[in-house]
Amino acid sequence: MLVFIYGGGGTIGSSGMALYEGANVARRGAVFVNFNYRVGAMGFLAHTDLTRESPHRQSGNYGYLDQVAALEWIHRNIAAFGGDPAKVVISGQSAGASSVSLLQASPLARGLFRGAVAMSGGAWSGGGEAAPIETAQQTGLQVQAALKAPTLAGLRDIPADRVLALQEDCQLGCSGSIRIGGVNVDGYFLSDSPRKLFQEHRQNDVPVLLGFTHDESCNALCTAKNREEYQAAAAKLYGKDAAEFLKLYPAAGDAEVREMGRTAAREGMVERGMRNWAVAQARDGKAPVWMFQFSRVHPYIPGVAIADQDPATIGAYHTSDVPYWFGTLEALNLIRPTRQWTEYDRGLSARMTDALIAFAKSGNPNTPAVAWPAWTPAAERLIEFGDQVRALPMDTPRMEFMAAHPPAGGPRRPARD
Repeated sequence: MLVFIYGGGGTIGSSGMALYEGANVARRGAVFVNFNYRVGAMGFLAHTDLTRESPHRQSGNYGYLDQVAALEWIHRNIAAFGGDPAKVVISGQSAGASSVSLLQASPLARGLFRGAVAMSGGAWSGGGEAAPIETAQQTGLQVQAALKAPTLAGLRDIPADRVLALQEDCQLGCSGSIRIGGVNVDGYFLSDSPRKLFQEHRQNDVPVLLGFTHDESCNALCTAKNREEYQAAAAKLYGKDAAEFLKLYPAAGDAEVREMGRTAAREGMVERGMRNWAVAQARDGKAPVWMFQFSRVHPYIPGVAIADQDPATIGAYHTSDVPYWFGTLEALNLIRPTRQWTEYDRGLSARMTDALIAFAKSGNPNTPAVAWPAWTPAAERLIEFGDQVRALPMDTPRMEFMAAHPPAGGPRRPARD
């Protein structure tokens, strides 16, 4: 059975979105569950007084505790719905994938799932680190000061819309001084950083299926218009290592800049984090790893206009794989027609859904229609779901460079609809 955790940067999101509808997965042979969890300040605000009053001496990880509570409920009750509590597989996308990575590291989730699927996110973009609770509590004090609340009781009396107004500029990432959200090492949900928990073999050692989309990451490299801008972006992002970067990601002329810039942005951000996770699991665990890349560009209706994105250039954007995994392609045509799905798209979706269900049932995504090699450090191979379905090698030298030299600054992602 498959449990799904939605994304939204830890500040927005809902399990009720049509994109996450599980009926098609259920029709194809798996029990499907999704649920809501607290986000934003309601889900992730740490504070010294909240920590003091907690029986576990923790605060701030409430959204993740909601996820643990949901898994505990599923474990107790899913048999009544035809599911097997011993065969729960968790999955998530974006911030939901980060939740999956943290649940794999959390002692509270031990025994609550036997496999993990992560689409475009995880704790490993930052190398598996997590903020100490003291840092998170300082953010809580900043929020209290910004809302002019004299005490914790006063903070609790503030209407929710005022709290939302404070955090709205930080939805899906921001450059402001207060960023509410993210995990902290509280000694309860997380006893240490994911990196250290893996190194000490204390993670939930289960099969993992990890991946990303072809065009979901963007920084100054992918917006460069010519070779000069590309080289300047490399210098800004990689500093003294820019020369080595340019050897690995050469753009001899302006014509090569756009594609090489997109490749470097993807490999340096989301793909780097997903591979870091794969490396950690392969090094510190015994359960297998499987990886994918989604590169199919949605077939847009000619001339359709979508706010904040250009269908002609958006590519395989962040979240664009989700309707294929769940068979919810038509969710993107509910408000108004924007895509002309083809028989190939429907067939690709069916193959992806069947692979996902196979993984949920057995911990192995191979099906008669998808021959999926396991990812290992000795053979870094993944499956590409695109205009064709094929096994591809990862570029190990480039990924090793990115693992050792994360780009300066935070990720930027293309808009999505």
